[in-house]
Amino acid sequence: MGQIKLTMMMVGLLLVGQQWTAGQSKRCVDPSARRGVGDPKTRPRLGAEYPSAARFRIASRKMTYRVGEMISVDLAMLNTERAPIFFHKPLVPSITLTAQDEKGRTVNISSYVTILEGVVPQSYVLLQRGEILLGSFQLLAGCNLGGLSAFEAARRKLNEEQRQNPSNYQEAVFSRNLFVNWGDACLAFQQPGIFTITVEQTNDHVVVSPCEPNVKTAIGTIRSIPLTVTIVE
Repeated sequence: MGQIKLTMMMVGLLLVGQQWTAGQSKRCVDPSARRGVGDPKTRPRLGAEYPSAARFRIASRKMTYRVGEMISVDLAMLNTERAPIFFHKPLVPSITLTAQDEKGRTVNISSYVTILEGVVPQSYVLLQRGEILLGSFQLLAGCNLGGLSAFEAARRKLNEEQRQNPSNYQEAVFSRNLFVNWGDACLAFQQPGIFTITVEQTNDHVVVSPCEPNVKTAIGTIRSIPLTVTIVE
């Protein structure tokens, strides 16, 4: 009798174990649904410093632009780890651009708006070894342009109107043609010339997931290989 009870107990434990495994498997069919974001200080084993986990390059569709043209700053992050790793998407404000003229003087990159980020799991992409993450930033060659000044003035006017009398902001953007693309920022040089642009990517969080408990996230800061462009009249 004792052996029968023991056998039945073992069968019961086996069934419970199978049900738990099936439940875990079901919950992990879509691992992205189980991801969260955490602090690498409390989960240090989930962080991998950017310089040891990736290579970072920027390029442009051409090397010479005219004043008023849009400079394409295209980004590529390569996973050099042996295993899959999470990378923050290359978007403002996690990326910052800096520029210098040919004499090494800092040239301001003026953003039109201030962007704040609420870091969420969707801010990250899981890359396998050898895969790349792409991004793009459009930089207007010059800030002292009449059309840009008028555009910024119109946007400021709309924002002030919204503060005083909130209404349908997007409808106002549509009706006033304020959706025209002036890029993400402008390069505020005094004179055309040769400029070196560099991009930094920073991330201070890690992805936490019961379905991917050992997958690391690239953290810290990585600086791109510089890009040199010439701007002419």
